[in-house]
Amino acid sequence: MKRLTVTKSLSINLLIKIAFCFSLSFAAVILFASYISKTYIYSNRNNLNPFMYNIILLGVFMTGIIVFIISFLIVTKKEIKYIKYISENVEIVANKELGSTLKVAGNDELAELSRNINSMSRQLKEKFEREREIENTKTELITNVSHDLRTPLTAIIGYLDFLKNGKFKNEEEEKEYLNSAYNLSIKLKRLIDELFEYTKLSSSEVQLEFVNVNICAILNQLLGEYGTILEKKELRIINNVPDNNINVKIDIEKIVRVFENILNNAEKYSYKPSDIVVNVENEEGHIIISFSNRGEHIPQEKIDKMFERFYRIDPSRSNNVPGSGLGLAISKKIIELHNGYIWAESNGDIITFKVKLQSNE
Repeated sequence: MKRLTVTKSLSINLLIKIAFCFSLSFAAVILFASYISKTYIYSNRNNLNPFMYNIILLGVFMTGIIVFIISFLIVTKKEIKYIKYISENVEIVANKELGSTLKVAGNDELAELSRNINSMSRQLKEKFEREREIENTKTELITNVSHDLRTPLTAIIGYLDFLKNGKFKNEEEEKEYLNSAYNLSIKLKRLIDELFEYTKLSSSEVQLEFVNVNICAILNQLLGEYGTILEKKELRIINNVPDNNINVKIDIEKIVRVFENILNNAEKYSYKPSDIVVNVENEEGHIIISFSNRGEHIPQEKIDKMFERFYRIDPSRSNNVPGSGLGLAISKKIIELHNGYIWAESNGDIITFKVKLQSNE
């Protein structure tokens, strides 16, 4: 509808100018014809032959055409100049100088066209920058993950080489090599799965399945399942989650993955025996879920980096502590897709992870 209105207005403006130029040329023809009639035709009316008469008519006609063209170029000079300016700058944008903008002059249809071109240029620049950022992220991921992939692969090949060439002393050592190769294969698969998940979450085309649920019920069920597992590792869950309904709109599978990542992180780095305390605070329009555990003190500069890809608090322990270094980065991506926040706080030997989500209360 807007394009139709602009086109009609532009056509009307052009028709008015054409009508003006036509009127001017018609007046010029009348004046010129009147002048010729008085000065030449009338005085030579008895000697005027058909050839000269046709020449005069042609001259009158050509005068009208010349006046029309000159007047049309004059009255449309501003528009023609502006159209040429638009054309040149569109070519600049087409030559990959994205983000370039046109000078908007006036408030007519051509100014509207310039605004639309400027909007298109900005959108193209934003899209190009997003694609470049995604490409840089992929490149960085490949660079960072190459070591984590190479290490278990090298070890697996080494164990399989021992088994293939019979380089083991007895059946027990053979089983040990098989178990080591198997465990490293599982670690490698987990790393690849998490890398794929992180890449998928970083895509602009990722889609979540949002549903309204009671977050307290989700937490209580998850903590009940983890309680038995963590008790075997001398860790106790202190569940302070209320039984009342606090509804949030979330992708259940993704948010549960965030909670699992935080609990798994607490399991790896907590003192044993110790407690993992889970609290829920219901603020106006938001809910904050916190997970606290005791472990080695973590400086603030490391706290700020914990959600970066492949970051390990203690690189020297990376081989002894399972994980890919992607868990918290994945959690951050998921929470951002929910328009929420996730962060960590350290107070002495207590570290607390907090997740803030919008509630429907």
